[in-house]
Amino acid sequence: MMNNLLLKKITIATVSAGLATFSLAGCGNSKDANPSESVSIACSQQEDFCQAVTAAFEKETGIKTTYVRLGAGEVLARLKTNQGEFDVWAGGQAENHLIANDSGWIEAYVSPESKVLPDEYNDKTGIWSGFYTDSIAFCSNKKELNKKALSEPTSWDDLLNPSLKGSVAMPHPATAGVGYMAMYTVSVLNDGDLDKSVSYFKKLNPNVMQYSKSAATGTEQAGRGEVVTSIALDSDCQKAISAGYSDLTISYPKEGTGYEVGAVSILKNARNEASAKKFMDWILSTKAQNTYAEIPSYAAPAHPKAKVGENVPKQDKIKKVAWDMRQAADNREAFVSLFEKQIASADNAK
Repeated sequence: MMNNLLLKKITIATVSAGLATFSLAGCGNSKDANPSESVSIACSQQEDFCQAVTAAFEKETGIKTTYVRLGAGEVLARLKTNQGEFDVWAGGQAENHLIANDSGWIEAYVSPESKVLPDEYNDKTGIWSGFYTDSIAFCSNKKELNKKALSEPTSWDDLLNPSLKGSVAMPHPATAGVGYMAMYTVSVLNDGDLDKSVSYFKKLNPNVMQYSKSAATGTEQAGRGEVVTSIALDSDCQKAISAGYSDLTISYPKEGTGYEVGAVSILKNARNEASAKKFMDWILSTKAQNTYAEIPSYAAPAHPKAKVGENVPKQDKIKKVAWDMRQAADNREAFVSLFEKQIASADNAK
């Protein structure tokens, strides 16, 4: 089934301009840079963001920087079979970095830049530090809602409406962190009851057109009118709106929604550990995070003094559930297993 879930990514007209602007954040190659230095990054952000940050870091430091864009679940799978492939993991929910650390794949490093981060955006022991944040939202197509005489969803239960049969998009929890975030969010709203969360997604399954591999895929599906609404990150939906999908609108579940802290970690057995630490220091800095708006990524920077882009969803205005990263990390394997056995298997039988 997963081969059928590979869908093309959003193409954004502003990528070239964003890359050019972002790369100017560097002040030219550092005089102290060693031309032989390099760093390899597993990047769990959107493609243009990965391109921009690696280009900017290389320009400023002279360190040859390469990346592979992978979802959080994909990074965990790669680390399980091929440690040493990457030096740094940048992006993906902090709880996934905790999972990697539980398996011995993280090299703790307390960056001096991390000291100013709010507690919820930082692990004091150096397992991870956060460089952006955003929240789960419903990314809906206004025209498609009107066709079905529906209002934009403002509750998790709104997604269960029979009128939405085959009209909801959701990323797969095994490959995209947002899919698992949605499952964990529903469990939190049910006092941590895993069975109630699974039951909800069983009810939702008939309404899901497809479980996509990528977190951002559903926003494009909604933008094209292939689905009415998508469970997505608000930053991805805003990015699609700015890319020209003007029929899209963002709404949030009134009960509360989940959120992510996009984290960066140094990986165990890094071949270029010194360069990896330099990258982590840099991406946590005010200077680097001030330029996020120029890509644009539409995720909010984690640094409290960093500039926030004009159209970035206001994270302090959103009702969020209590997010226990340790618990979210501990529950992931059980949730994903239940999803694949009880929900995805039913989806194959549709």
